[in-house]
Amino acid sequence: MSFSCQYSEGVKIDMATGLSTSYNGLTIDDIYLADENGNRLGDNKIIMGSKLAIVATGVDYFMEKDGKVFPGCNILLTDKTGEEILNLPDAFAEMVNGTTASEAKILQASLNTGDPMIVGETYHLYVRFYDKNKKENEIMANVDLLMKE
Repeated sequence: MSFSCQYSEGVKIDMATGLSTSYNGLTIDDIYLADENGNRLGDNKIIMGSKLAIVATGVDYFMEKDGKVFPGCNILLTDKTGEEILNLPDAFAEMVNGTTASEAKILQASLNTGDPMIVGETYHLYVRFYDKNKKENEIMANVDLLMKE
């Protein structure tokens, strides 16, 4: 078992999309909104029925256990009143045996848009990537999404 003495804390804001990210304990090189093909989005206007993702690259400083790391991912989508449309406590729940630190360098939280979302409405997407071995180590990303036809 290894322990890291590294400490990281920071904030990133993507002015084009409005994606706001803070991180504590984990590090990132970049984080962005992407379409279903992994292409960086230039704004927060999302076509209804499409798939999008928040992608974090260069993620590091997970606590390793037996050569594996255990990332978690919470995805929360709310409407403009704060009503929950989706609350997924751990999108990585199937990763019970962990993964290698090199495979965890890129983390992706995906969202399929559609019913009950409405064209013309704004929704708030909150994603939290975290270390299951040290839950206070996290990357938190928030963005408002405007649904379009």
